[in-house]
Amino acid sequence: MAIVSMYDIENNATRILAAGARRAGHRVIEIFFKDWINNGFLPPTQKELDHLVWLLRQHNVDLAAISIRASAYHKVVTRLTEEIRSRVNIPVIWGGTHVILSPEACIQIADMICVGEGDLTVIDVLDGIARGEDLSTLNNVWLRRGDTVVRNAVQNLVGSLDELPFRDYTSPDKYWIHGDRVIQGDPMVNDPVFQVMCSRGCVFVCSYCYNSQLARDVFRGKGKYYRFRSVSNVIEEINRNRSVFKNMRRVKFDDEVFVFEKKWLEEFIERYPREVGLPFEAFIEPKLVEPEIFRRLKEAGLSVIYMGVQNTHRVNEEIFDRHVPEQRIRNAVQLFHEIKLDYRIQVIVDDPLSQDEDRAHLFNFLLEFPRPFELYLFSMVVFPNTELARKLLAANIITEKDIEGENIKTFQQMRVSLNWPRPPDERFWCCMMVLLTKNFLPKGLLRWLSGSRWLKKNPQPLVWFAQACNLVKMVGVCYRMWRRGELTYTLVRRWARPNSMISQ
Repeated sequence: MAIVSMYDIENNATRILAAGARRAGHRVIEIFFKDWINNGFLPPTQKELDHLVWLLRQHNVDLAAISIRASAYHKVVTRLTEEIRSRVNIPVIWGGTHVILSPEACIQIADMICVGEGDLTVIDVLDGIARGEDLSTLNNVWLRRGDTVVRNAVQNLVGSLDELPFRDYTSPDKYWIHGDRVIQGDPMVNDPVFQVMCSRGCVFVCSYCYNSQLARDVFRGKGKYYRFRSVSNVIEEINRNRSVFKNMRRVKFDDEVFVFEKKWLEEFIERYPREVGLPFEAFIEPKLVEPEIFRRLKEAGLSVIYMGVQNTHRVNEEIFDRHVPEQRIRNAVQLFHEIKLDYRIQVIVDDPLSQDEDRAHLFNFLLEFPRPFELYLFSMVVFPNTELARKLLAANIITEKDIEGENIKTFQQMRVSLNWPRPPDERFWCCMMVLLTKNFLPKGLLRWLSGSRWLKKNPQPLVWFAQACNLVKMVGVCYRMWRRGELTYTLVRRWARPNSMISQ
């Protein structure tokens, strides 16, 4: 079997699935097909498709599995599937978040789809193929036979994450298709940041996130949705990979929200600095920020924290299902400043509810935050069958064509670009938020600019100014990363787009 990862060389899922299948005795080829570039996802070239077909033929693959994390990839994956089916003549199975959210649309293209977690399902499918068995009764699997679709039940979630194998980075059966080249080996092993997940799922159900659909509907009654690994298991994976990631300088815990179960944290804080000792970064929710715990995490090595503010209290309550008082956020950022954490705030713009007063409130709220901090601006994307999609469709604010899959907004607005077509007042406030993190600009100047009625109607000069300020700041950011040995080719290739580097 070949597992194909789309536009994502970090993909955890493909490595875990491959490791599990190899442990069960199956040979698996991993193919990382292209990679994302900020606001510049490029469709596959014929040369890249030819490389994919060549690899499948070269290794005599009997099944192609395609991992689809982002719904925007649906059309590209459809093209890949048609190429594989016509030129290699093997069945294609799709899996991943998009497939679980939109199974009916996916089964119209793929021969099979996995509608749940794939860890055990992949092994069941490969065992069945090896024994020549009928796959039509496997839980988690839908099959299409002509005009007939066999829909099997969703399987229970994996109970113990510790029982799953660690991600495989060392197998020689790994290839990265990148432009005109096929590169053998894992494309991540030279990265200085080792990304790891301690958990699956999320304890929150924000309306814009796929977790809102998975937790409430897809996996209801199928076991505990939010699960986390033991501290021992996480530490063992990090240390086992230190000989593989020879440039490892920090650890990034890539969970939706870093594990904040008290007993787990106590053990982590005691063991991590002694057994790993690398600086680490994590994602956190404002409701979970407690001063005592964060001071101890800082002592244990926490150096960077990512926290979602998303929007104003009104917008968060009414559209995003995020119920966090603004004072709680103020307290959190003040704590981060006091203990000298590098804190990075995530904000969602381009929502259909915000009015000018909301945008002004959000800007002034962020202006209160003590510097320095980073601001990551994301343009609102509507994923299929999420609570947000249902809300906006019911209110006739969007149509089905605005939902990712049919839409491909992620390709152009993964992060907010000031050149994206927006009404003048929205471009104005995006520019103002970009300027917030430029420490060389006095806050008094930002307050003065925010009151300009002329700029609000004619924001282009402000766009040029914001982009120029961003480039000035990026020179310093790149220099510091270079000094730390963290300015990699991958980062430059993904982010060296001057008009898109707006929130650093």
